[in-house]
Amino acid sequence: MLDGVTGRYFEDCNEAVPHRPDTNTGVAAHALDRKAAAQLWDVSEQLLA
Repeated sequence: MLDGVTGRYFEDCNEAVPHRPDTNTGVAAHALDRKAAAQLWDVSEQLLA
């Protein structure tokens, strides 16, 4: 059950693992970068103000 599960990436009905070189699967490192996510949030808020 996925009730209450947020902020995760899924692939082929399973939680995705970080991307590995030479594959076409997994979550890109930039998608897991909390600092970049916080910066994007801040910029988005500024643009909407």
